[in-house]
Amino acid sequence: MDSPFQQRLGTNYIPSVDETRQIREFLAASDKDVRRIDNEIDQLRKQLDLLQEKRSKILDIAEQHRALISHTRKLSRDVLEGIFLACLPTDRNPCMSAAEAPMLLTRICSSWRAIAHSTPRLW
Repeated sequence: MDSPFQQRLGTNYIPSVDETRQIREFLAASDKDVRRIDNEIDQLRKQLDLLQEKRSKILDIAEQHRALISHTRKLSRDVLEGIFLACLPTDRNPCMSAAEAPMLLTRICSSWRAIAHSTPRLW
């Protein structure tokens, strides 16, 4: 928005009564433009929030579908048992901590829990 007082900005100029009225009108128009822009920003933020929510839902369902075709689902029980045994610490006996094998393995999914519980060498 162009100001009729552009050359006077940043100076010590004292506006006349008529110029003061013009400046107030300019400021009122500026304030109105700012409110309009703020309203547009609010509308765009709402649209962005809706789009981000849709995106998140799509990503969630896509991740669930990716899990269906995960390569680990195709591993045989014997292979998983071998992997589970390889997860055990070699320098000490395993502790019963949820942060490490064998307890950690029981928290992945129900099939891993069943395999871990039925593998005596883990315990």
